[in-house]
Amino acid sequence: MTEAPLVLGEGPLRPEDVVSVAYGRRIVLGRAARERMLASRAVLEGALARGDAVYGLTTGVGAIKTISVAPEAQAEFQVRLLRAHRVGHGELAPPPFVRAVMAVRAAGLAVGVAGVRPDLAEAFCTALDSPVTPRVHQLGSIGQADLSQLAEIGLALIGYGEDGAALAATGYSPIVLQPREAHAIVCANSYSMGVACLGLHRADLALRALDVSAATSLEALCGNVDAMHPAVAAVRPHRGVAETVERLHKLLRGGGLLTGARRPRMLQDPLAFKVVPQTHGAARAALGHCRDNLEVELASSGDSPIVLAEEDRAISTGNHDITPVAIGLDYARLGLAQAVTIAGERVQKLLDGSFTGLTTGLRPDPGSPDDGLAIVANGAASLAAEARLLAQPVTLEQPTSGIAAGIEDRITNAPTAARRLHDMAGLAIRLAAVELICAAQAIDLRGITGELGEGTLRAYQATRRSIPVATPEAADGDIDALQSWLTSDELP
Repeated sequence: MTEAPLVLGEGPLRPEDVVSVAYGRRIVLGRAARERMLASRAVLEGALARGDAVYGLTTGVGAIKTISVAPEAQAEFQVRLLRAHRVGHGELAPPPFVRAVMAVRAAGLAVGVAGVRPDLAEAFCTALDSPVTPRVHQLGSIGQADLSQLAEIGLALIGYGEDGAALAATGYSPIVLQPREAHAIVCANSYSMGVACLGLHRADLALRALDVSAATSLEALCGNVDAMHPAVAAVRPHRGVAETVERLHKLLRGGGLLTGARRPRMLQDPLAFKVVPQTHGAARAALGHCRDNLEVELASSGDSPIVLAEEDRAISTGNHDITPVAIGLDYARLGLAQAVTIAGERVQKLLDGSFTGLTTGLRPDPGSPDDGLAIVANGAASLAAEARLLAQPVTLEQPTSGIAAGIEDRITNAPTAARRLHDMAGLAIRLAAVELICAAQAIDLRGITGELGEGTLRAYQATRRSIPVATPEAADGDIDALQSWLTSDELP
């Protein structure tokens, strides 16, 4: 069944809405949004007719905010503003990133305080129907409005350059910008927000995958499931802990560990096994905080100036500062890093016979000189290290206070924070796949397949569909397929 189009103006935009548009859902401008935009546009046109000084409408922007834009220069100024802000560098963003950006910017305009015509929001929506996605460079924004990325999209929307021609060739009609509209295109944090929504979605998947790999490792270790007792969350109810305990119980349900039919090997397991509820709970809390801030931002306008229809004027604001989201993204990565760290440690413990009571490297033949899975530890440590490096906060970094003649003396680095969350979550999912490979091998060596829980049995079976039992003669298997399963709807 084809998903119904997302209608802007019928309710707040949610992160999952942005994800759905990024992967192909249609988006259209609703009637209420259109009416709000027409009302604010009328106010701005009145200011223009009176000759009021309005930033980005009758003046230049940034360091040239004191220079007036003459009425006869408005059409040319719109194009020049977009060209001047096209300063991107680095790799091109994947098409889903760009589609997410376009959806977020259309939604921001639909709030109805930017003073632009509905036509501009509809241009974003119509362009999203095209099979052509504008090329956007990943680097160039410092997180005080994603000027460079949005300028590249804006130029495509007006039919400028190769991307504009490619878009127009699909039947899209380039928009002719009116006063203020070029500035309205770039004056937003839509790249940061779009990528943040995709990063949060991927991080949620990663944490669910780590729940599965952690529960399967508990089975493999014959761990003590008392540490997952519901009382753990009841007597210390930090956000996310109860949800994690419930999820672990669901995965282990029906298995020998949870029923008590299989006794734990040790009274006290290593912390990487014992503190999964607390650690994953903290990660869930961090991701939840990030989601809260994204939802506020998605339902808001980050424009400056904003039109106050009831006062018949436009005012300059600091709403382009995205500090709450940037800090939330840093917090999300720090939380996820804790779950990644203990996953990496569980891999090391599963490969160490002193903790499992099995062979080093989980070799099927104790007398074999073969390494077994021992060297898997290196790859796991590399993944965990890379992820932790991506978790380092970026909101404290201030490369210069001299941008725009010293006006932009405070930055957030929100786009970097968002990209790093997305990348880090991908590493976490890969690490969960590595952990499952080790856990499945230990389960086979113990011969306890028939004693697994409902969810951990499904994880074991999915692993064995892609990865054979490790022997000196066995093929390596397809870890990419296992990684894909960890992000699929089949995940328990």
